[in-house]
Amino acid sequence: MSRLQVNHNRFLGYTKDEEGNLVIDPEQAEIVKRIYREYLEGYSMDKIAAGLEADGILTGAGKPRWHTSTINKILRNEKYIGDALLQKTYTTDFLNKTRVKNTGIVPQYYVEGNHEAIIPREIYMRVQEELVRRRVVKTSANGKKRSYSCNHCFSQIIICGDCGEMFRRIHWNNRGCKSIVWRCISKLEPTGL
Repeated sequence: MSRLQVNHNRFLGYTKDEEGNLVIDPEQAEIVKRIYREYLEGYSMDKIAAGLEADGILTGAGKPRWHTSTINKILRNEKYIGDALLQKTYTTDFLNKTRVKNTGIVPQYYVEGNHEAIIPREIYMRVQEELVRRRVVKTSANGKKRSYSCNHCFSQIIICGDCGEMFRRIHWNNRGCKSIVWRCISKLEPTGL
């Protein structure tokens, strides 16, 4: 079976062999795995980026600065499960070599099993579901809009059985004894505003 050659210059986790095929770079693959793992552990894209920078890890382009858009692209890229979506962009002007994002103007082709995967398919699919879950803005029982807070793994998961509001993690100081507790938001926010 012949493999497709994926057009890329710098693609975190992979290098090219002499024939232009994608080959896993083990050191960079660990960075990709870390990004997926931390995202599923509840880290925000900002916190993942900050952690990579703090550890002195360079991007696929060899830059020290990580952007959330870079983390987002890595989490959404099908190449990490060994697949390839062809014609994400296309050339509009062959003289100037101008490329634009394909929004349905030219057909796209999805190829499964094109190269060795870094991320197992089931992990990738869990990340895709989590990306959707975090994007959804929930309306609480009292009509307030609540968005995902990725500071803690239980955010938006613990719901009050009495009023239907979400619980929030807070620092509790009871007579000098400090602890962290989860409380219903309706008990924390002032009423009648």
